Amino acid sequence: MRHWHWLSAAAATIIFTDTPDYALKTVSQSIEKHDVKNFHRVVNVDSLLDSGYDGFIDGLTAVDGGATPEAKEAIKNFTQMLRSPMILSLKAALDSYVATGDFKPEENVGLTELLERTGLSGIEVRDVKNIQINDANDNEAFADVIIFQPELEREFPLQIVLSRGKDDQWQITRVQNFQEYVAQISQLRRTQLEDYLVKSAEINAKHDTVVREAEKKYSTILSIGTLGQDKTRADLKELFSGSFKQDWETRKQELFNLHVPKDALHLHNIYIKICDLWIDAAQDYVKWLDDNNALTIKSAEDKIHQAQNLSMEAAALAKRMTS
Repeated sequence: MRHWHWLSAAAATIIFTDTPDYALKTVSQSIEKHDVKNFHRVVNVDSLLDSGYDGFIDGLTAVDGGATPEAKEAIKNFTQMLRSPMILSLKAALDSYVATGDFKPEENVGLTELLERTGLSGIEVRDVKNIQINDANDNEAFADVIIFQPELEREFPLQIVLSRGKDDQWQITRVQNFQEYVAQISQLRRTQLEDYLVKSAEINAKHDTVVREAEKKYSTILSIGTLGQDKTRADLKELFSGSFKQDWETRKQELFNLHVPKDALHLHNIYIKICDLWIDAAQDYVKWLDDNNALTIKSAEDKIHQAQNLSMEAAALAKRMTS
């Protein structure tokens, strides 16, 4: 996440120290100067992280329209178990970032994953706009922190809420629309995942038809000849080194060209591994038709067995992801 140097232009204006504008400017300056004490003076970290965690969970569950209320409640109960250690980790990471400019994710378990899940790991803070005190409560103020979110491919206004304490000091306390932000990121990722599952299924179904035709041709060749005949072996070599192997190579390339969301990466890697195994098995089989070596045909059979097992694993995984 890039530095919050978003109020340099405002430095040229006179800002009173008991205003929301000053508090926001101090956030930027404390990060630039690695001043943790000053940062905590204008940011209520506990309140910000508490509300942010709730917004994160609510944003995730809001997208899952197919889940029952009971299932959503179970998810919330589970995530509450992680709340305290996760917030503790986030506080340590935030202090580290202000003090050194580094989140030190290796020292804060789960931080990298959480930042990625919330879509915060790649954002760019671009501006702060619409700083204003609440008309109905002069101890509350709002501001829009404009970020660029690369996955959304557009800017998004995070609506910051500030509160004034008894000493007239303003502090950032929460992000009012964090749930909406997380929900938009989650919906985008879900859409991308669904798109991948549909397109990869179409590719596999199309090429499975070719494989079935090759299997029929294989049976036909053996039904009219024997492996001891040169013509039979030549026909089988042509089948496996030609249309069969080439089709698996084409399938692999088509899968490779898909946009692969992170949540589909494991499934995608399985699909690519299946293609590689069948390509290698075809090469081994063609080689065996020449050398008639028992080790060569065993190598081909082992790869076919691996590919078949992976295909069952991939089918089960895709089914779970689809449902």
